[in-house]
Amino acid sequence: MHPLVKLVGILCALLLINKYNFYFNLLLFFFIVAISFFIKFSIPKLIFRLKFFLIITFFLYVFNTPGEYIFLWPYLSPSYEGLFLGSTQIMRLINSVAIITIMISLMSYQTLIETFYLIFKPLKRFGIDAKRFAVRLYLTMEYVKTFQSTRKLRFNLNDLSSMLLYSNNKNLMNLSYIQINEERVNSSSVLLIALIVSITFFLIFCL
Repeated sequence: MHPLVKLVGILCALLLINKYNFYFNLLLFFFIVAISFFIKFSIPKLIFRLKFFLIITFFLYVFNTPGEYIFLWPYLSPSYEGLFLGSTQIMRLINSVAIITIMISLMSYQTLIETFYLIFKPLKRFGIDAKRFAVRLYLTMEYVKTFQSTRKLRFNLNDLSSMLLYSNNKNLMNLSYIQINEERVNSSSVLLIALIVSITFFLIFCL
């Protein structure tokens, strides 16, 4: 499958997640959980990593959405509408991050770099060098892989600083060699992209 097909699939999935309400996202969440068992992807671990972001997002909706308030305290009362919108947004965030993470985890380093290269290549007229970005992405991923191989799974500020300096080192970038295969989009991939986009637009505008 061409990387562009996966990219279009992710974008269309994000559009549908943002379009539909809590119940659609709840069903999608159960579907993602079912798939995660087959590909050995941990949804609880993903939620644990996002816990603070999810909690803050939930409370922002709960206490800042007008509607019928649940009286708890005169100056701090949630609303029923806020609870529903907060829960919906939480489901959307979990589904979005899970889909993106699963798709990326199913790609090899080479495919992932080629995908981002295809994304940034049309932006050359705006002064964005897609090749340099691909090299920096490769260096960063290699640096992360080095940390994982030494069982150092948590980064501190010094590690992050070293990573950024390493990925911006022009001498190191010149010594690194990446072969990017600019695979042409064949007819089957074009048809698949057209089908995905057509179904997405139908679900958004006709249902």
